[in-house]
Amino acid sequence: MTQHLRLRTMAVAGAFALLAALLVSVTSPSSAVDGVASRTTRHPTDVVYRHNSIHVRPSFFGLHDGSMAAYGRIPFGALRLWDAGVSWRALETSPGTYDWTRLDALVSAAQAHHVKVTLVLAMTPAFYATSPTQPPADVDAYARYVRAVMARYRSFNGQRGISAYQVWNEGNLSTFWTGTPQQLAQLTRVVDRARDEVDPGATVVAPSFATGMPYQYSWMEDYQRQLVNGREVWRFYDVNALSIYPQPQVGERAAGPEDAMRLLRKSRNKLTYAGVPHGKPLWISEINYGLRGGPDGPQPAYGLGPRRQVANVLRTYLLAAANGVSRVFWYRYDWGRVIDGRTLGNTLLSDPSDYTRLWAPGRALRIAEHWLRGRLVGTDGRRPCARVHHGTYRCTIRSRGVVRTIYWNPDHKVRINVPARNRAGTRVAGRRVTSRTMRVSFAPVMVRVRH
Repeated sequence: MTQHLRLRTMAVAGAFALLAALLVSVTSPSSAVDGVASRTTRHPTDVVYRHNSIHVRPSFFGLHDGSMAAYGRIPFGALRLWDAGVSWRALETSPGTYDWTRLDALVSAAQAHHVKVTLVLAMTPAFYATSPTQPPADVDAYARYVRAVMARYRSFNGQRGISAYQVWNEGNLSTFWTGTPQQLAQLTRVVDRARDEVDPGATVVAPSFATGMPYQYSWMEDYQRQLVNGREVWRFYDVNALSIYPQPQVGERAAGPEDAMRLLRKSRNKLTYAGVPHGKPLWISEINYGLRGGPDGPQPAYGLGPRRQVANVLRTYLLAAANGVSRVFWYRYDWGRVIDGRTLGNTLLSDPSDYTRLWAPGRALRIAEHWLRGRLVGTDGRRPCARVHHGTYRCTIRSRGVVRTIYWNPDHKVRINVPARNRAGTRVAGRRVTSRTMRVSFAPVMVRVRH
């Protein structure tokens, strides 16, 4: 049966704009839905698998923001507190003495905006170890700290303060951890035990691990194979976590979200090989692009034009959802200039000199959140956001009588077919569309059909 539908195509144009509305009459498209296995976990995940489709909750959209300037500017539902002035050594000022002032402010702001908080329990105070990257000489010192922070924020201002606790940051990088995999596994058991005793409703997140280099995967596997009290370490946490920063260049082109997803898939394979069950949710605890190192440490990121940055944000959240990632924390909203007036990442949500100024990639996060409202489904027997012809990606979201189909091609400019019945009366930016095809490139294009 032919129905009257409303079709709107939206695309990233320049750094700031979207394509205008289209009005046509078309036949409701058919769609085969790809199967995705159901799963249950101890704590709710932020990606729900139901009826062979994927639905993301607001907390899927995560940020790093110690400035508190993102509230009211970007829709996000989760906050990871790292590089925010609330590490272990910042909170515990002397043995058993804590300064909660800054953490109280960050948690209160998150509560006011209904944002879930994850606190990273890392970096040892100087009075417990000779370096913040070392485990404390007395593990009980870590246990006392974890219990203290959980007791304070299990109920704060009359409601939950912190919902998740991460054992450590990037345990396979000596910048943050110089202990052994066994010592990190022991700290994981400490956090799990404190949770059971003090705040059973909290989520325990495994240490995050950097991805990309062979030694990083080996270290992660070594940690996952550790036994604590005769039990595998994965039994003591609820969620796995990865830091995903693709190499800045892949051949002659800048790395993008598709390269990030390749790192994700490789990391999952390594986790499976190490014996971690498939049912464990996975968070991307940090992600950005263009980062590069050197013999003298991190270097300024390779520059990237605004349109490419916008496309990075859109494609990252779409592909992460399609790949079953439960939560994505963008690093970061408040990334200031650090080297020669430049930043370490090249996809920036806000002005590095003024975090109250939202940049185009930040606005793209609003678009991603809007596009993903509903059920992300597979079509034509493929998985969600599958590659179709000539390397073009297609994502389909169904929501309350609306079907959004999003296309992009990361490597080429291509044309996709536009059925003849869709072209009659269609206008884009005031110009009539008479072509049988539509141009698609690295910038995602969204076609919206109401029926």
